[in-house]
Amino acid sequence: MLWILLALLGAVTNASYFIIIKRYITTLDPKILTGFGFAFGGLLLFAFSAIRGFPVIGQDFYSAVAITAVLNIISLSLIFKALSSTDLSLSIPMLSFTPVILIGTSYLLLNEVPSLPGVAGICIIVIGSYVLNISAEDKHFLDPIKSMLRNRGSWYMLIVAFLFAVSINFDKIALINSDPFFGIALTVLAIGMAFVLIAAYSLISCRISSLQKPVDNAYPEPVSGSPAFPHRKYLALAVLIGAFVAIEAASINVAYTLQIVPYVIAIKRLSIIFVVLYGTLVFSELEIGKRLMGAALMVAGAVIIVLFA
Repeated sequence: MLWILLALLGAVTNASYFIIIKRYITTLDPKILTGFGFAFGGLLLFAFSAIRGFPVIGQDFYSAVAITAVLNIISLSLIFKALSSTDLSLSIPMLSFTPVILIGTSYLLLNEVPSLPGVAGICIIVIGSYVLNISAEDKHFLDPIKSMLRNRGSWYMLIVAFLFAVSINFDKIALINSDPFFGIALTVLAIGMAFVLIAAYSLISCRISSLQKPVDNAYPEPVSGSPAFPHRKYLALAVLIGAFVAIEAASINVAYTLQIVPYVIAIKRLSIIFVVLYGTLVFSELEIGKRLMGAALMVAGAVIIVLFA
């Protein structure tokens, strides 16, 4: 049952990353935090891989890394949009749909098939996510679905759930064609460097725009909306994010070697529990009773997977 402990470790560190982004998304640029954080995490994983000895590379390695890196860059960009406009405890639970979609994508890409109890556990986790969307104003069973369709943040996260359900399989293909550390190190580093370049482009564009904007000498306006250059706060948080990302990536990848992908990700999605509690206690988000009920259903689904799948 080592894979369960590794998946839970991945859940805790994954939740920690999202909590940091939500906490500082209004004051710090999440692209800079993610860029430097993932770059640092990738370097940590490379260092560990070097100590172990670099693996022999298979023929599908580089294509798998390229595909998962691109999908993760798109996914994280959508997550930033969702977190800037939606409650933490309402947006992140949409990721619980990933294990359900993985039932199909993992079969197609990895030929991995969960058992019937495993499928039941995954579906219960999704039902818990549905309960999280029930509010006091809902009068009909389908009202939460209508609410999700009206909530742009939920739409973003549903798209992310699908993209993750594809990219996760390519994470494992990269693992199969290398080892649990080298492939994910290259992927994480690629994601980090991409966001560093995106943040740099955004910074330069804002500076050029501010220089070209005509200024009334009598009433000069301060330049706003320009991302700040990384300073001590950015770097400290980036190091923390990098550590979380490295631990999450390593623990989940090792878990992949012990269990099929849909089960590992289903357990990892228990990160939603920590996010819901944090969002409710720290950000004073509402509907705690129903959201905790949904979280409890997710835990029940995970227990079924652990005991019977």
